[in-house]
Amino acid sequence: MNKFAFAANAALITFVISTAFAYAAADAEIETITVSATPIALDDAGSSVTVITREEIERRNTSIQSLLRSVPGFAVSQQGSVGTVTQIRVRGAEANQVLVMINGIEANDLAQGSEFDFSQITTNDIERIEIVRGPQSALWGSDALAGVVHIITTPESKETNFSGFLEAGSFSTIRGTLTSTLSSEAHSVKLSADYLDTDGSNISRDGSEDDGMDNLTLSLSGRSALSENLKLTYTARQTRRTTDFDGVDFFSTGLPVDADNRSESDYLYSGISITHLINDALDHSLNYYRADTNNKTKPSGDEQEGLRQQLRYQFNLSSNLQRLSVRAESESEDFKQRGTASFFGDPNQNRDTETTSVAAEYRLHLDNLHLSLSGRQENNSDFDDSSSWRATANYQFPSLTLFASFGQSVKNPTFTERFGFFTNFIGNPDLEPEESTQLEVGLRGSYLNDRLEVNFTWFDADLENEINGFVFDPATFGFTAANIDGDSNREGAEVTIDFMATERLGLRANYSYLDATQDDFAGNPVTEVRRAEHSGSLELDYRFERGSINLSVMRTGSREDDYFPPFPPFQERVTLSGFTLVELNSLFRLNESVMLTARVENALDEDYEQVFGYESAGAAAYLGIRVSW
Repeated sequence: MNKFAFAANAALITFVISTAFAYAAADAEIETITVSATPIALDDAGSSVTVITREEIERRNTSIQSLLRSVPGFAVSQQGSVGTVTQIRVRGAEANQVLVMINGIEANDLAQGSEFDFSQITTNDIERIEIVRGPQSALWGSDALAGVVHIITTPESKETNFSGFLEAGSFSTIRGTLTSTLSSEAHSVKLSADYLDTDGSNISRDGSEDDGMDNLTLSLSGRSALSENLKLTYTARQTRRTTDFDGVDFFSTGLPVDADNRSESDYLYSGISITHLINDALDHSLNYYRADTNNKTKPSGDEQEGLRQQLRYQFNLSSNLQRLSVRAESESEDFKQRGTASFFGDPNQNRDTETTSVAAEYRLHLDNLHLSLSGRQENNSDFDDSSSWRATANYQFPSLTLFASFGQSVKNPTFTERFGFFTNFIGNPDLEPEESTQLEVGLRGSYLNDRLEVNFTWFDADLENEINGFVFDPATFGFTAANIDGDSNREGAEVTIDFMATERLGLRANYSYLDATQDDFAGNPVTEVRRAEHSGSLELDYRFERGSINLSVMRTGSREDDYFPPFPPFQERVTLSGFTLVELNSLFRLNESVMLTARVENALDEDYEQVFGYESAGAAAYLGIRVSW
């Protein structure tokens, strides 16, 4: 299907488009809509799943970076302070191997290496975040090689309410949100406006210039029961952001230096959907999703645009013990790049790909045994046909659940890796897709009348044809991307403990071990960059009648990173020291409608770098007020 036919068909079906996962149960602790093709109970999942609820988001009252830093197996890399580029790696995989969805819409930015920059997201209007670790390409396609992060803002309450939030603090930061939810038994609409403005802090090691940002997000989401058997959902979300950033001294140090640079980004995500319940055993749905991104850099004038459109049909056939889901998908991706031509080359280009695929999932639920098998066959206009699959098993004892999964995923090279053109980098159009297999085995235990929960997972993943995006090219004295011969191996373990010591005091601890290596071009194993061997967090939460106090301690061990000096050897390994971040958050309710908030970030004023050469922010404090009626 060409992109013109794709757009025409999408326009014709807009009023009847639907999602297979639009009507998950409101209780996120019971059901998840991301781990499988249709909602299942978390206890029945055969994969490692984490759900961050609205209650936890409000209690932590922190950034999405800090929330995800506390998730087992997650590594956060932020190029400085608030608003700077933020990558998430899962179990040692690259950031572009993790699929991020917003209300079911794939949000990875085609124009920025198919990564998702988490600095564009604030947490004020998020209802919950669902996270699935391990290969998920069988259900969600190429970008889900290592896992899925699903950010959900659609209304879950059937009550009409209004709320506002205002916060101010360090670095001349102002954050505000207005949210309105209008609900009835059959309809629910949520409108939200969120604004963040900050002067930021200095990023470069030797500079003194603060790098600020402003971020405005407007969103609309809702759902309607058009009849007893026909349900409609829709969403639209736009973020406009301006961010200051430093330049790089390519001639003497290869490190960031103060510069009057600015990036302007525009993200627009939209989708509309309908589900038809034919009878108790059969339902089907149709979805249309669209993601538009635009990134401009000043004063250089460079510009990148990305457009992804998806059309998906799914039917589900179920009985008491079994469920079969089948999907047919068509996807169109367009990439545009604009810039000033030079002797180095001409960056101006338009590229596009078309993908069609068929996917299926079969689930079997017996008394204590839950099995699933899923697979996908994909046809891409630029690459050979590919297959992905995953099998899971879950067996439940009275207080213990054993689970395992094994799967294979494929990740296609990004537009940036193939055709990117910017300072000191030219893409490689001859790249081959990456292929990964991963095995995980785990257990979940619940004890002391469910006051104590213990989770343990071991995983082992192998990646073939890994793409190194910064390979020195002696022919141009610049960098390019290349497939690496040999395998990249990621092996590790994750442990989580949740304990309600009393009705008021809760404790959560997690620890992650990771051994992530890749073969260099000489065939020697080397540690992959920005992956800590040891990481973990400890959270204490005390609740009282009118509020709560939350203490979070997050530890990231030492990591290796790449440094690109302007002199031979032009690329070398450096070590980033480990660091500990302490956050203190408190809520105090004045009455049923008004709540005061206070939080301290980096309370120990840790001096650290998450990316070599980029200083992170020091201690910061914020006060806020939340009003609802």
